[in-house]
Amino acid sequence: MITSDTMTAGAPASAKSESSIASVRRMLKNSLLISIRDSVLLKLATVDLMLLIFYIGLFLGSFFLYPALMGEPCHTKDEFNAFYNQYKGITIVVALIIQFLGTFLTNFLLLTVDSEIIRVWNGQKADFKRGWRTAASHFWSLVTWSLLITPFNFMWVASMCIVIPVLTRDKTVNPFKMLWRSVLLLLKIWKEFLLGIVGMLVIAYWVFCLVFGSNAIFRAISSQCPPLIAWILLSVCITLSLNALCFCYLFCNCYLCGQYIKASEGVEPDPEADPAELA
Repeated sequence: MITSDTMTAGAPASAKSESSIASVRRMLKNSLLISIRDSVLLKLATVDLMLLIFYIGLFLGSFFLYPALMGEPCHTKDEFNAFYNQYKGITIVVALIIQFLGTFLTNFLLLTVDSEIIRVWNGQKADFKRGWRTAASHFWSLVTWSLLITPFNFMWVASMCIVIPVLTRDKTVNPFKMLWRSVLLLLKIWKEFLLGIVGMLVIAYWVFCLVFGSNAIFRAISSQCPPLIAWILLSVCITLSLNALCFCYLFCNCYLCGQYIKASEGVEPDPEADPAELA
């Protein structure tokens, strides 16, 4: 298999570009294949997203319940603003704690999926429980990394794209080493990485267009139906949307983990290879 890493130094720039595009196309195709055919990975991705959605709902609910727990229930926007301005110091501390817990949970759940995706890329079979055990074995690494990025909301993207795949094989508790090693790997495949991001966005766009288009049709039909049938159609719409979200989440992680394997091992992974023996 010819990739940009195996091209000679004297090859034309156009050939290198074509090789990168061809490599990204293969990687996107194989990522779709893994996402479609591996039900264990889809279950992991679904559980992950459901837990994150639950946590976000809990966080939003705590925003409204917190004043009541402090003995000062609020009912209007002005009352909430006055309350949080009055307790600004403690609110900041509580917000940072909640943000750290959310960041840690996100990283933990990402690791459960990524560790099994990498095994599937290497020809093994995914295992639901093993993914959780792997994440638990990296507990302190996840804690230190989450502590570092908690004040920076945008850094969860760095977790998903480069750091968490590295942590599947590296148990260092130094978050700066995690970031440095991740950046070094990213520099090896930066072109394929950027091209892949564009490809993933295009595929995700069409998936969501299909889902939202179907939802619009369902809503139009349900508006003319009895309440019971309308609720059934609404449930179908929600199910389709959640399934599309889980699929896109899994697909993106499959591609990112595939690029991590290519950068770290120097070869493009092939999910069609003969399954290896599980460790």
